[in-house]
Amino acid sequence: MLNIIKTKIKNTYKKETLNNKNVTNYNKDFVPAVRDWKNSIYVYNKKTLSLIPVASRLVMKLIKGYFNSYNLDLESKLRNKRLRRRLRKLSLNKIYISDGEFKHTNEKINITLYVYNKQKLNYLLKLKKRYTRLFKKPWFLSKLKLIKKISINKFNKQEKKGKILTKVLPNYCLKVSKIQNLYYKNFIKKSLRKLNYYMYYKQLIYINKAKFENSYLQGLKDLISKIYNKNIEFNIINLKYFYYNSDIFSQALVLKLKKQRKLLRYLKTLISKAKINKTIIKKITWTQRLKSYFKLENTLAINYNNDITNNLLYKLMEYNKTNAKYLKKVILNNIKYKRVSGVRIQGSGRLTKRYTASRSKHKVLYKGSLQNMYSSIKGYPSTLIRGNEKPNLQYTKLNSKSRIGSFGVKGWVSGI
Repeated sequence: MLNIIKTKIKNTYKKETLNNKNVTNYNKDFVPAVRDWKNSIYVYNKKTLSLIPVASRLVMKLIKGYFNSYNLDLESKLRNKRLRRRLRKLSLNKIYISDGEFKHTNEKINITLYVYNKQKLNYLLKLKKRYTRLFKKPWFLSKLKLIKKISINKFNKQEKKGKILTKVLPNYCLKVSKIQNLYYKNFIKKSLRKLNYYMYYKQLIYINKAKFENSYLQGLKDLISKIYNKNIEFNIINLKYFYYNSDIFSQALVLKLKKQRKLLRYLKTLISKAKINKTIIKKITWTQRLKSYFKLENTLAINYNNDITNNLLYKLMEYNKTNAKYLKKVILNNIKYKRVSGVRIQGSGRLTKRYTASRSKHKVLYKGSLQNMYSSIKGYPSTLIRGNEKPNLQYTKLNSKSRIGSFGVKGWVSGI
């Protein structure tokens, strides 16, 4: 598959006429093999390819289980009632992970994962609302000083009483010290309860952060390396918004529909949260479109036999000599599909409110447009992924079930 793409790239620059040497054709936007097939691999023995989908499913279960692990002791201290295992699985307070993109080589496997850390954001919000604002207030600081004064007075009184008791009853000295320690602990717990909760949340944030560190990921790498018999490398990409990836975008809807079957309400809330870029791309006339296909340039400046990447690197080297800040702008301008232009989500199946599987529902909502702007409006040539899909689109299909019956969710995210 990789060889096919290489041969296509070599034959992209075709001379339109023999007389005009300067006239060249633009290259098509080819998508990397990992983005195309989720598993990019070249194997001589075709029988080994049948085991790859099974292995990738098992690996994704291991990865999701690792990131969804939790500390029961700390969470039980923050909750009055203990959450059931079923409700914990359906809770939205977790780390969302997309399907992995596997790139196989002879020695190692590169696994790229798109992650949206909702758990960390929730903990930080709770800290801001409940504690950090409260600690800045003057009445809270005065309360802490008052607690300090009362505690010092009580400790002094207890010491005096303890000295008297040790003289009268020397055998009961140990028992008195134990009672005193319990009394002090209860007093500190009652007076500094909010500070204790603050420390618990801090610990949970630290545990969440530790999951992404290499020292803790090493155990997960060892398990996955036993499946593939190769070294493992993770490429974890943290997303700022959940709608940047279609897998994470549709996962949120599946979890909500498992709890309550309010399809239209959840679709509206998800799409309202999606912020779409409203950049207008102007339509190009036929004369401008022809110029975009066949661009005239000086043959002395750039050799047309070279790839587009070589031309881009040559330009970057020139800009790097002059200004480093301008270099960042050049790189960002050349990156494609860096903004979300449209979102579409669909839910269908046994999603009625009644506890009967009498009929199925089907609802679709969208925001923006899923068109490929470069091909439809600007007129640039573009390839199709897997025969039908567009290169600007990301599509996911998820299945799940509730008490009534099964249902499916589809999600699309397009870029510009």
